[in-house]
Amino acid sequence: VLSGSIYSFRFDPTDTVSALNFAGFDIVSSANNHILDYGRIGLSDTVKNLRAGGIDVALDEPIIKIVGDPANGGALTRVAFLGFTNLYKGWFSEATAISQITELKSSGKADIVVVLFHGGEEYQTVSNKYQQNIAHHLVDAGADLFIGAHPHVAQEVEKYKNSWIAYSLGNFIFDQAFSEETMRGLMVEATIEGKKVTDFREIPIKLSPTFQPYIVSSSSL
Repeated sequence: VLSGSIYSFRFDPTDTVSALNFAGFDIVSSANNHILDYGRIGLSDTVKNLRAGGIDVALDEPIIKIVGDPANGGALTRVAFLGFTNLYKGWFSEATAISQITELKSSGKADIVVVLFHGGEEYQTVSNKYQQNIAHHLVDAGADLFIGAHPHVAQEVEKYKNSWIAYSLGNFIFDQAFSEETMRGLMVEATIEGKKVTDFREIPIKLSPTFQPYIVSSSSL
């Protein structure tokens, strides 16, 4: 059953998972405004197919990845990923998100918490007050990275306290050739040392005429 959106997206699961594996993705967030385009069955199938392909899905519960190489002097670091969207009524509660982040940090389940947030206003190149408040409140609760999506254009990156916020990465693979802004985007790279994020880099990308991303240049904040 369709959600009623005039734009409803779906892809061949085998080809899509294979492409994600080939590109090196091992975790994604399914919290976005199109995940219910084909109802709860579509959501369930998406999660099932991704997990069957070895890709974790951040949605209702945190995904915790352990990184580091003690054999070479590196500390084991627990990195938790939380996926949120405020674009479906009743799906997002700031209080619940704060509680999840606080519990992950206070219990020692996670050394670093990454929030993947799908929200904001489409085609606006600057974040709005709502995005800023949510990001700041979740960082106050203990989030180390706040990575945003949805506007289809890149927005500003901010260092707030000891955390980094990318309000919107813009498009990565999407066929919106009607503006220069929608044919650009960001990747970000975080460096983790001693169970902390020690560096954060913006990596600008552009989309080719066939809507494939390529790196333009990089900078370090």
